[in-house]
Amino acid sequence: MVIPNPEIRSKLEMVYLKYQKVMYYMALKILKNPQDAQDVVQASVIKLAPYMEKMEDIDCNKTKAYIVTVVRNTSIDLYRKKQRRSLVPFDDIEDQIPDEADSMDNVMIRVGDAAWIKEKLKQLKPEYAEVLMLKYYSDFKDQEIADTLSIPKANVRVRLSRARTALRKLVEKEAQREDREKCAYE
Repeated sequence: MVIPNPEIRSKLEMVYLKYQKVMYYMALKILKNPQDAQDVVQASVIKLAPYMEKMEDIDCNKTKAYIVTVVRNTSIDLYRKKQRRSLVPFDDIEDQIPDEADSMDNVMIRVGDAAWIKEKLKQLKPEYAEVLMLKYYSDFKDQEIADTLSIPKANVRVRLSRARTALRKLVEKEAQREDREKCAYE
């Protein structure tokens, strides 16, 4: 009833009846949750409404591909939204941290030696050291870093990832060097 034009409403209903199983299957495949998949199907149908006039033939592959694309993108959006909102209870946080391959956050916290960290950051590219400093020392969020550096948020994520990788390699090199020196003395 949200759609005032009866012709478009009828066409949308036909699209839903024809493709509801395909839409649900696609959403369920991504979300792995039946309730979320149903929500995505409904949201996708609403998103399709403004474009019903442009759809000439409901039975053509082009229409089906468009519908699947809308459902897939809506599912991915919901999945990402839920990932951002998922919180780990504080008591369970230790179970979430791997022992052998610590995350960069844990390395930075565990080390605690500011001079050592400063020395490692000097060995990185300046743009990598800058994003790490803003993220871990200034406790900035990605959007705040993007605003500070006048770069897109996506670039911040890429730089952070590359910076963590580069720093991890430096830490691993130093650990290997220390292991070799330790073995030489034994």
